[in-house]
Amino acid sequence: MPTQSKQLPCRFRSSSGVAFGEGYWKHDRYYGAWKDSYQFPIDEELNRLDMLNKFFLLARCDQAFSCPVRRGSSTRVLDLGTGTGIWAIQVSHVMAVDLNMIQPALLVDIPHSCMLCMLIESSIPPNLTILQFDIEDTDWTTLLKNCDLVHMRLLLGSIHNDAWPATYQKTFDRISNRHTAPGGFIEQVEIDWVPRWESANIPESSALLEWSQKFLEGMDHFQRSARVLSRKVQRMLEAAGYVGFEETIIRCCVSPWSNDTRERLVAKWFNLCLTEGIEAMSLAPLVEKCCMTICEIKKLQARVKRESCNLQLHAYFNM
Repeated sequence: MPTQSKQLPCRFRSSSGVAFGEGYWKHDRYYGAWKDSYQFPIDEELNRLDMLNKFFLLARCDQAFSCPVRRGSSTRVLDLGTGTGIWAIQVSHVMAVDLNMIQPALLVDIPHSCMLCMLIESSIPPNLTILQFDIEDTDWTTLLKNCDLVHMRLLLGSIHNDAWPATYQKTFDRISNRHTAPGGFIEQVEIDWVPRWESANIPESSALLEWSQKFLEGMDHFQRSARVLSRKVQRMLEAAGYVGFEETIIRCCVSPWSNDTRERLVAKWFNLCLTEGIEAMSLAPLVEKCCMTICEIKKLQARVKRESCNLQLHAYFNM
């Protein structure tokens, strides 16, 4: 049977020494206090998120973003769902927001009474403002205005399906105040968690495919879809006022089977991120929505790891 969650009145400190705000334990992992908003643990996710940042940089040829925004002291960037804040540190004048304050090198301990919209100012680089904020909140008046760029990465699965149109509209409002003439960008980077194979021949009883189907199904039941639906996103962006769309697809090999040197390097990092992070991604959707036990998930996870390290199976995901 699925394990029960346990609410904690105290803060949690991870093995890396990072202190988190009030949260709760479930499925033997520590989750943030926003039980209905974020379905992934925040305990040992710091290393995974920073590894993902390295993977994204390599996959995108060391570019933090691809839109033609000039970096400079006057450049204004809003990073939604900043995670550890590592991306935001690398960019110019940034406001970075996230539901959970897990920026270990930047933040002091958070008072017990702190809930949303808490500005943390200790040891933050002068170009960066960190704000604890729920993106699904209807009031964005505390967020950075007159932005040159609104950046989002891996937010699919974290935002309620019904909240996406309003989210895109509010990002447009953050940009349009500054640019009366055309200008300003939104950039959203996601991984399509549907596995593909170079030969188009799906291996029999593929663990990757089984995991993908269950993960996406579970997130659908949470009403926080993790599916990449480009045409649907473009329609929502158009409704918000955006024009001039560009979609770039990057192949991310699951293991270093490619003949391309750079693809092999990217694959090593992606393989590490996938195999280290699959448990965190799987627990809530597979236990709570697909009725799997922890033991069953661990067995599936082990099969995924074996398949992911098989160089004979030319699997990849799209970014």
